[in-house]
Amino acid sequence: MIEVKGLSKFFSESGVLSLDNIAMTIPDNSIIGLIGTNGAGKSTLLRILAGIYKQDSGTVAIDGCRVYENNKIKAKIAYISDDQYYQPGMTMKKMASIHASLRNGFSMQRFFDLSARYGLDVNRRLSGFSKGMRRQSDIAIALSCGAKYLFCDETFDGLDPITREMTKKILIEEMTNNGSTILMSSHNLREMEDLCDRIVLIDRGRLVLSADMEDVRGAMLKYQLVFENDWSNIPLDSLMPKSLVESGRMITFIAEGEQEEIERKIYALAKGYDNKIAYFEALPLSLEEIFIHKLRDSGLGSGVVL
Repeated sequence: MIEVKGLSKFFSESGVLSLDNIAMTIPDNSIIGLIGTNGAGKSTLLRILAGIYKQDSGTVAIDGCRVYENNKIKAKIAYISDDQYYQPGMTMKKMASIHASLRNGFSMQRFFDLSARYGLDVNRRLSGFSKGMRRQSDIAIALSCGAKYLFCDETFDGLDPITREMTKKILIEEMTNNGSTILMSSHNLREMEDLCDRIVLIDRGRLVLSADMEDVRGAMLKYQLVFENDWSNIPLDSLMPKSLVESGRMITFIAEGEQEEIERKIYALAKGYDNKIAYFEALPLSLEEIFIHKLRDSGLGSGVVL
């Protein structure tokens, strides 16, 4: 389990507070999506969790132990940066051999199996790989390390649609078969929506949301309704809608709260104003829609952080 309490990170060179009092718990055997605007602090958070950066304040514990300068805990972690460095002339197989020499749990068989699954030539120089092929290579090597925790920055960057689907399947297999915990950032919210058990949303270095995906989906819904008669006198603003759009006779708005309670209030309003509802439907929001509205609610969405 990963436990983060009061985590802050300040970069004195740029004068930027990248993380500000982050607190969250990440359960084992799960896939967590780390989302946020550009410069929200996602990469900084991943690097602190991986023990690359040291926090300025707060605590980070993995399986009850600190991470920074703790080789025993770092052995449980595989980290994929969004800007991996490769030595000139390095082949995929040579890179895997270096990892195998440093990690007792590295499986060359697993490496060859994943490489074949991706259709990669392990003897080819990484400099000759496309961006997407290098990302596939990174994932194959990381998953061969036998690590309990995988931290991946911009997981699907450069991957084509078919390879993204394959990667999602591989990650699910890794969690299911090996009990791994996977924390990954991505700007592709559609992919995260299909894959993640839990979402962590940060912006301008602050935690906006940390919750199970099902709870996130159920807490905010899109309502569509049609009144039989003119509705202009009905105070729908009492439902505190996040947006309200009228298209013909159809009214669409987003509201946060229990669906049954929202529905009860809507019908009570109609009855109280001698009106009836001819059509009513509650629809789930996409992760992208939830992302936008949560940032608007937080008042943080306009900021930029390293």
